Amino acid sequence: MNAINMKDIKKSYDGQINVLNDINLSIPKGEIFGFLGPNGSGKTTTVRIFNGILLPTSGYAEILGKPLKKNNIELHRLCGVMTESASCYENLTAEQNLIFFGKMHGMEEELLKKRRNFLLEKLELSEVRDKKVKTFSTGMRKRISLAISLIHSPQVLFLDEPTSGLDPENALNVTRLIKELAEENEVTIFLCTHQLKYAEDICTLYGFINKGNILGVGTFDELASKKNAKIELKIRGKNIPEKLGFIYEGNNLYSKPILGDKEVTALIENIVVNGGEIYEVSQQKWSLEQLYFKYIKGTADNTILED
Repeated sequence: MNAINMKDIKKSYDGQINVLNDINLSIPKGEIFGFLGPNGSGKTTTVRIFNGILLPTSGYAEILGKPLKKNNIELHRLCGVMTESASCYENLTAEQNLIFFGKMHGMEEELLKKRRNFLLEKLELSEVRDKKVKTFSTGMRKRISLAISLIHSPQVLFLDEPTSGLDPENALNVTRLIKELAEENEVTIFLCTHQLKYAEDICTLYGFINKGNILGVGTFDELASKKNAKIELKIRGKNIPEKLGFIYEGNNLYSKPILGDKEVTALIENIVVNGGEIYEVSQQKWSLEQLYFKYIKGTADNTILED
């Protein structure tokens, strides 16, 4: 069973302004799904529909087989949400916040105690558990917000820029926790971010959206194949035969688009047999940034991503 399904979802305001146009998404359980697009593309509206904050104008959506409807308490218990502007109660301590939100989800006392201790330890907040949130740094607030979204052990987790404002060490800890949730607990992660390098490192599936339209959904390799994004073989050497189709880039560096490893083996054998010299060989795939701009703007040029 897929964790998330959307079928022909439309959202318009005043019956005229279309924010989403026939959105179709199917995300299997345990995947880390990167939902990528510029501001105003429809990402936030999509997430708000999944969270029951908005109702679609038309279409059907479900989470873990349960149809979406506004203020669905059962779905709220299945899902965790952390937005970029997520806040907690500043005059409560870190631990008091977790107790409050855990009880809101109907958690039993003993389970809640174990869960909050685990999260405070995992997110390195144990030492400040008795300090009020209003004294926290930006990074600490981010981590307690993530802990709150995880307190009830959700099966689907919606995250918006989960590592922004974190120092490298804490960002790494949060990333490890997200991967652990997906791999070991089959938690499905729905991630919205502008950090394409981060998405490339953590996500197993991607969806590109722009102007309310889904432009592509799939693994990196599936999305790349649709744009004919071939691997580029680079060879540093001398006397590379012209008949093999390499482009000379200067400084003894040659390049050629290839389909895979078998082609590499044949090309190297050809070069050696024909008297060529090889000093170094590498394969370069498209980056997620190149693929993103190919889908969003029709070009693989690296341009500044809209904030």
